This record gives sequence, structure tokens and C-alpha cells, in this order.
Amino acid sequence: MLNSLIPSLPSLLTLLVIGIFFGIILSLAKKKLKVEKDPKIEKVLNLLPGANCGACGQPGCAGYATKIVTEGADPSLCPVADEKNLKEIGNLMGLTLEHNKNPLIARIHCQGGKAETTNKFIYDGPQICKAAHDLADGFKTCQFGCLGLGECVQACPFEAIYMGENQLPIVIPEKCTGCGKCVEVCPRDIISLLPQKIKVYVKCKNTEKAPKMKEGCQVGCIGCRLCVKACEEIQAKVKNPKVKSAIEVENFLAVIDYEHCLNCGKCALACQKQEVIAFKTKRV
Repeated sequence: MLNSLIPSLPSLLTLLVIGIFFGIILSLAKKKLKVEKDPKIEKVLNLLPGANCGACGQPGCAGYATKIVTEGADPSLCPVADEKNLKEIGNLMGLTLEHNKNPLIARIHCQGGKAETTNKFIYDGPQICKAAHDLADGFKTCQFGCLGLGECVQACPFEAIYMGENQLPIVIPEKCTGCGKCVEVCPRDIISLLPQKIKVYVKCKNTEKAPKMKEGCQVGCIGCRLCVKACEEIQAKVKNPKVKSAIEVENFLAVIDYEHCLNCGKCALACQKQEVIAFKTKRV
């Protein structure tokens, strides 16, 4: 048996030598072609919050740190970074950066929970808003309102949203960073990011005529234009020549022009359907 292996020894030795040779070549190539990682990337990454929320436009903090160092991306795009760390990143990159003085916050444009709405059918599918929405435009009679399955809650990396007892999402202002993850996953488009300084917003997305809207929801906008008239009176008092009203009814739904909105809340007070227009007196 030993004799039968002897003729194959030269072949085995040849393969061994070839293997060693290519191993050396690959080792040398790895060292030669190795790209040195800029140490600044690690430093910037350590100063970022590590939330990997994607609000900066990158898939994660590591990718964002690399973009900042290698491509000069704006470090202030991160809504979660605190002012101290942002200044340190600026010093590291030789930039003067200011913390975002007008942060965004998620606002919910629906108040039709389980107590105020009706259903077309019993939904027994995956408890995912997108899946429910894709099935016959959702199980709710109102095809514009919140489905209440909480996909936005699961998407929030900061636990800034929770589902209330009425199956509507509730935003915790102190925790919301304006990353926009909840906005991305909502198939009904009932969540938007607004500057925190804005106190007034419409809590409805239904663009149907009032009789049709009322079939599925008790608290939607009825397009009565009382809010418009109230705003016209205020604009006339302040003698703003550029705009007649900062709120208008389009497709049976009140829409606010934030460029000219005075944040006075008169439209909310005039609203025939109370609470359709929210007025936050605090800057939250």
C-alpha cells in the first residue's frame, strides 16, 4: 500500500509548493493593497448617538461617519446628536456647526380611533398596517384614517410613540427626534414631520364630502370653512397684504399654509368639529 502512494508524492509536493507560493502572494497583496481607514471616522462614529435611525440619509451611523470624513457630508444632519457632540465633530472636521434650532416633531393627522370609526369587514390578517391597507384599501370604512396596528410604534427607534387605548398612535414630544421612521412606514400618510415651533395642525386626512366621510368617522373635517373665515379676520387685523388666509379648504379638507400661519390658534377655536384642528399652546 505504501508503494502505491510513492508515485503520487511528487504531485502532492507540487501542490503544496504551489499553495505556499500563492499564499505568500495573497498575503503580500493584502498588505500592499490595504486601504488605511482614516482614524477620524472612528472618532466621529463615537460622537454620533448610535441610533442608526437613518434620519441623516444614511443606513446607519457608521455610514454617516464615513461620509462626513471622506466626502464632507454635513454633520448637522443628525437630529439626534446633542449640541456638545455636534460641536466636537465640528472641531474635529474644522467646521463651525450649530445645533438645529428648529427641530422637527412627528404629528398625527387622524383622531378616528376605534370609538369614532366603523369597519367594512373583520380583518384577521397580519398585524401590519401595510398588509391591512393593501387588502381592499383597509378594513376601516374611512380609507384615509389610521388603521391602529402600531407599525409606526415598532419603527420608532426611540420609543417616542405608543398606541393609546383608542388604537391611535400618541407621540411623546420629549422623546421624538424627528427621524421620520414613523412617517416612512405609515401607508396612510397620516404622520408628518413639522417644526416644533408650529402650534397648529389639522388632525384629519379625509378628502371626501362630509356625508360620505361621516359614514366611517365621526370626527373628520367637514370642510365648513369656519377656520378660513377666522383666519381671514386675523390676517385683516394684522394687515398682511400678502395673504388673505393662511388656511384653506381643498378637496373638502382644511390645509394650512405654514409660510403665512401666525400660530394664533383662531382657526382651531372656530372649528365646528372640535379638535379637528389641533392647537398646541406649548412648544412641544
